[in-house]
Amino acid sequence: MQKRFIVILSIVALLILIACTKAECKTAADCTAKSSKAFTISCAASKCVYNPIPGVCGNYQCETGETKGNCELDCGKCEGKVAGSQYLVYSKTGNTCVQDVPIALIQPVYSTADVPSAGDRFKIDTIYNQPFNMKKDVFKLTFTLAQQSPQNRDIHLTTAELSATTKDKRAITLARQNIDKYLWTGGSAEQELILDFPTAEIEGELTNVALKVQYEYTTVQAGKKTPRQGMLQNKYKDKLVFVKPITSPVCPPSCDDKNQGTRDSCGVQTNFFCVHEPIPNTCGNFKCESGETQCNCPQDCGPCAGSAGLYLDYTCQGTVCASILKVGVTAQPSSLFDDRSLGPVELNNNYKFNNPFNIKIDKLTLDFKIYRQDPTVSGMTIETIRLLDGNEQLAETAVNQELGTDAKTVEVSIPSIAEPEEEHNVNLDIWYKYTQGGQEKTGKFEKQLGKITLINPG
Repeated sequence: MQKRFIVILSIVALLILIACTKAECKTAADCTAKSSKAFTISCAASKCVYNPIPGVCGNYQCETGETKGNCELDCGKCEGKVAGSQYLVYSKTGNTCVQDVPIALIQPVYSTADVPSAGDRFKIDTIYNQPFNMKKDVFKLTFTLAQQSPQNRDIHLTTAELSATTKDKRAITLARQNIDKYLWTGGSAEQELILDFPTAEIEGELTNVALKVQYEYTTVQAGKKTPRQGMLQNKYKDKLVFVKPITSPVCPPSCDDKNQGTRDSCGVQTNFFCVHEPIPNTCGNFKCESGETQCNCPQDCGPCAGSAGLYLDYTCQGTVCASILKVGVTAQPSSLFDDRSLGPVELNNNYKFNNPFNIKIDKLTLDFKIYRQDPTVSGMTIETIRLLDGNEQLAETAVNQELGTDAKTVEVSIPSIAEPEEEHNVNLDIWYKYTQGGQEKTGKFEKQLGKITLINPG
């Protein structure tokens, strides 16, 4: 009897419990615990059933294309330190979660080096971040021509190479980039190097960081131009601490370099670095092109200012960069006497010229006359006159003038020079002929005129 009573009580309790249990849902509309945007929702046996919709943020599954940056609900928050790194943390930029170095840990490194080369003196300024994020930072270089040899011209920076040594003593190349920019005295050229090298490390240190810059230039001696090549080298004292995040980088808010001569861009094709591509036929593209001069585009063609030598200065006349005489410069006349014995003939000669010698208006004036002549000699004639500097011919004049006891004057012009101002060690060569005893005889004599500065203002 007692056992039967207990069974009845249990059944009654169960019926009471069932009666008191509330149904979770009657329809799918009653199920609101999860978003209908990320789940398909149904009500089955008074219970809510949630099935995740593939590829939708909020379905609690971190799927392809989803990151901590664009879907924290599924992939977790973009925060905290990156495992295995003492510098990198997660930070959010727009909808992208990147691994980066906190601003508080970044220490800019500044370096200046004076580099002499081929009679010129260069200054290389370097700025880079420490630690250096290889996914976003650049190695910034500024080249300045602090002092230029008078004989060097057209300094053209061509390529830059940055190398270093790893912890396991491997020599590596961090960057090799074209520069293609010109330098003028007092002027500067900037270049950003994008660094990279194969490594599985997320961070590390590099030693023996060294820069090599190839350049071209022209030497001008006695008006002759000779192309040459040079190299600038700089070794950095500091180690380069680097980080190399595994996350994809993002472009900076702006890539504008404030130069209308370059096209600024950033994206996948540039590995998310800013690049500045020169725009053809535009002032500011680092090339002196047709229609550009030192007066209307000095950033590409160089400044029209300063000295062109001992006697000339540069100045703009409209859009043309011209050379003009310095204030107070006056030509000093020179006169050289030459008593010349040619065997049966003796000449009294006088050579007159200005120094500096303005090739536009000045002439070398040569006076020849016979002082003594053997009775058997006739027809003493000056045939040709040449002005030489070594093997370089400055001028040549065909004379074919017979001499007598009165002075005969010959004028020699110098047609052109390569530079506005050139110093030459001028030698005068004179070819002559005469007849003696019915036979024609020829010869040549020389006279060193010394150093003469030739100028071509304008």
